[in-house]
Amino acid sequence: IRKIVKLCPKMSQQYSLRWNNHQPNFISMFTTLLNTQTLVDVTLAAEGKHLQAHKVVLSACSTYFQALFMDNPSRHPIVILKDVTFADLRTMVDFMYYGEVNVTEEQLPQVLDTAKTLKIKGLTEMPDSTLLTRSQGTSADFPTDSADSQPHAASPSISPRRKRGRR
Repeated sequence: IRKIVKLCPKMSQQYSLRWNNHQPNFISMFTTLLNTQTLVDVTLAAEGKHLQAHKVVLSACSTYFQALFMDNPSRHPIVILKDVTFADLRTMVDFMYYGEVNVTEEQLPQVLDTAKTLKIKGLTEMPDSTLLTRSQGTSADFPTDSADSQPHAASPSISPRRKRGRR
């Protein structure tokens, strides 16, 4: 608890209450809710398969989903994505919940196309200076269309690594 200095004598004394682990706990809780399928409120479908997620997470990470859910305020919508593979859909949902996914070099173009289609933040607004880091330790400039590039506060990094299990 931190005491806030009075700026006005008539103001009562105030205290700042801070939860030091708020962000990690918040992220951990949403991933736990996803893994246990608790409080899910949207079904996403592609290629005849489906998965469930949370509208608030999808909306926070994708302007496509944000607009869709705001324009169609259903309690538990079913969103069918016709031009998206189920594998890419799963990858995008994992990216939105975990902030990181591992893909092969062969998968990368399709995954980035899906990210562009779904307007996934952190993958679609990459500045020209973003680098792809290869497992051999070399890097190459990532090509972007400069007309579509916009400054983004948190630049993503794409690093091929060995596949890890879910946390």
